[in-house]
Amino acid sequence: MKYTHIASFAAALWLSVSALEAQPGGEGRWMNPEQRAEQQTAMMKERLALSDAQAAKVLEINVKYALQMQDARQKNEGDWEAMRTQMTTIRQAQDQELQTVLTQEQWQQWLTAREEMRERRGNWGPNAQPTPPGKDKPAPDPKGKNKRDRKNRNRDANPNGNR
Repeated sequence: MKYTHIASFAAALWLSVSALEAQPGGEGRWMNPEQRAEQQTAMMKERLALSDAQAAKVLEINVKYALQMQDARQKNEGDWEAMRTQMTTIRQAQDQELQTVLTQEQWQQWLTAREEMRERRGNWGPNAQPTPPGKDKPAPDPKGKNKRDRKNRNRDANPNGNR
C-alpha cells in the first residue's frame, strides 16, 4: 500500500515536471545572457536575412546589451519602475548600435517583427494598457471547427479513409 502511494506521487511529480519543461517559450527564463543573445541573433538572421558579417556584429551587440540587462535585473530586483527605466535606456542604446549594422529595410523589418512579438506576448503587468479598438484578437472557436476542417481536409485528400 505504501509503495503504491510513493509510486503514484513519483509519477505525478514526473508528469508535472515534464509538463513544465514542455511549455513554449519557458526555456528563455533559464538561459544565461549569452544564450539569449545567440537565440535573438539567430532569429534576427533568419527574419532579416542578415549576412554572416552582419550576424557577427549583431551577436556582439546583443551579447553586450544582454549582459547589461542581466545586471539591471539583479540590481533593481523588486523595483519595477527603476528596472523599467534602466531597461528602456539600455534598449535605446542597443537600437542605436543595431541601426549602424542593419540596412534601413532590415531595420524596418526588425521594428515590425518586434512589434508582432510584443503583441503575441500580450499586455501584462501593473501598467498594462487596454487593447486599442480594432486590435481585438479573434474569439476562439468554441466548437473546434478548425480542428474538424483539418480532419476533413485529410479525408478529402484520401477519400477511402485509409491512413
